Amino acid sequence: MTVVQKVDGRHLRLDGEIYRVIGRVSGRPAVCIELGGHQSEITLEEFHDAISRGDVSDGQEPEFEGRVLGPEEKVEAAYRKRLLELVETFQSEGMKWPEVIEQAQKQLKLDERFATYAANMPSVRAIQTLRKRVHLKGHIGLVDGRSANSGNFDRRHDDLFEEIVLDIIEEHFLRSDAVTLTFVANTARAKYAKEFVGKESEAKACGRKSVEAIIRDYVVHEDALKSRMGAKAARPLLRQAGRFQKIDYAFDRLEIDSTQADIFVVYEGNLVRPWVTIVVDAATGFIVGLVVSLAPPTGASTVAALFEAMTGPDNAFFDLHGIQNRVRVKGNPLTVVADQGSENGGDIIKRLLEVTGVELQKNTPGHPEKKPFVERAMRTLKTYVTQLDGTTQTQLMPAQTRTAKAINEACLTFEEFATMLQRWRFDIYGRLPRRSVQSPLRRSESPTESWKRLLTLAHVPEPLSRNELIQMFYCIREKRCLFHYGIEVGRVQYWSWDLAQIHRNNPNTVQLEVWTNPGDIRTVIVVHPDTGKAITVPCKDPEMPPLTSAERDRILAANRRKPEDYFSAHEALAALVGGLHHAPRKKKSKMAKAGEEARRVHRDKEIVRKSSTRVVQDKPIEPAVAMLPVQIPTKRNKITMRG
Repeated sequence: MTVVQKVDGRHLRLDGEIYRVIGRVSGRPAVCIELGGHQSEITLEEFHDAISRGDVSDGQEPEFEGRVLGPEEKVEAAYRKRLLELVETFQSEGMKWPEVIEQAQKQLKLDERFATYAANMPSVRAIQTLRKRVHLKGHIGLVDGRSANSGNFDRRHDDLFEEIVLDIIEEHFLRSDAVTLTFVANTARAKYAKEFVGKESEAKACGRKSVEAIIRDYVVHEDALKSRMGAKAARPLLRQAGRFQKIDYAFDRLEIDSTQADIFVVYEGNLVRPWVTIVVDAATGFIVGLVVSLAPPTGASTVAALFEAMTGPDNAFFDLHGIQNRVRVKGNPLTVVADQGSENGGDIIKRLLEVTGVELQKNTPGHPEKKPFVERAMRTLKTYVTQLDGTTQTQLMPAQTRTAKAINEACLTFEEFATMLQRWRFDIYGRLPRRSVQSPLRRSESPTESWKRLLTLAHVPEPLSRNELIQMFYCIREKRCLFHYGIEVGRVQYWSWDLAQIHRNNPNTVQLEVWTNPGDIRTVIVVHPDTGKAITVPCKDPEMPPLTSAERDRILAANRRKPEDYFSAHEALAALVGGLHHAPRKKKSKMAKAGEEARRVHRDKEIVRKSSTRVVQDKPIEPAVAMLPVQIPTKRNKITMRG
């Protein structure tokens, strides 16, 4: 008899049969299932895939359509004010500073997403200084104006010195209490100086402050700080390190960041600099999500990266990119750490947090050390990009000095660059060992080894179900009346046999709750008024292209119409030919115009690609942002800006 960790009790729909899920097998990444008294096993990866497809029941009954909760059952936090706004409000009521700090802290604690900020309230002096700088300089007052080597947010040291320091810490500092911070600094300085003997390049900062900065950013273990730096010096660092001590499982903490790649790539005859969004799992160090796009990051690109982290790649993805290290990493995160950028907000982000129960922690601007895992991965990615043709900076030529040379040698296409990053992510970075001093699990192992070990120990959460994915991406909620022809949302008509049945049972006018996906207007979700289940309703016109809601609104605004006219597929296709779905042109420089034109062409190709696939109810939800990876061709053509 198979020994399971605990009885599950759910049901699995597999090959036309309904199995009862006994539970997770002890000591192995497998799940025990039962049919007619006979037990069998499937791999944990296959079970997670079934959850993503919606083939695992939500409860003990063999029902595979999750119930949709009503608006009154979901209470959304409405408090979004910042600290300075709270201070101004309470001071206008005549409160003194102690009362202002106390009341502001209470208000922040009311929202669980801001509870971490309320735990460490700034001092009165810090608030006064911040408000004074903003008053004198406007938004620029929030930017630190000190020099590069006077405590600003730029690094004093280079990558070489950092690797030397981490090697010394790994070899001596953590193993002997007789090794002091001064010994580490002196040893690292001597080794670093030897690297520049007889070379023309100049050494950067390599003093004690740089060593302290490296320990502060990457050494997250309490014993490596307190026993060697002393309790008083280590106390402020332990507040930061304490957050990482609780990471025991995969997907306990995900960190996300976006940046513009330091490289020029070719897309439809234009030179552009693509954007990269990555998601890193703190426990394993694996890059669980990577999105390459031509447009700057938005809420949709953030959700697309998190979508990949929650659903994982499939075999078609590995075949397309020629990836050898085929590790399918996916799960439901507990906490997501991001910065204060606009791409980490909006309706679709709010819907993701509401449906999944994920806690979103936003960093204070200018403090990258609070999300060190993604910062480390991003720096490793940037180092890899500097080795490619068309890079805008190298170790010998910094940024803004290599732009002209990068333009002349650019030859990689956007698709080639995206494929190379995906290969690097799995085949190189996924196999690169992490030092134990940089791992919250205190193990020296590669991300792939860490994931496989945690998978065997049952330290991996289950991914999202199909019903949860639907609720996440269909984030616009509104009420619509049901008529004999169906319902109308944004002048687009939708109909299905399920709606016809609802209309027959309710001959009078009935209002239905409708959910819309802002990334694709071809389908909507209607909540059944009696059962509360989600019904997928397609557009009445099967030729309707996969426009976003913003593109639909731009077309409607350009074409004046009568109130009773509806938006047809014929009109949408004519508008696509005329380019009415694109945002107005705003760029002025040649490089900016080239990037804007490339993004327009990329969006048109994406619409054509999605139009070739029919929208089916059982198909997994696709995020609003998608890249177009292809195999790397053998022939490469160099172009210049003039050419």
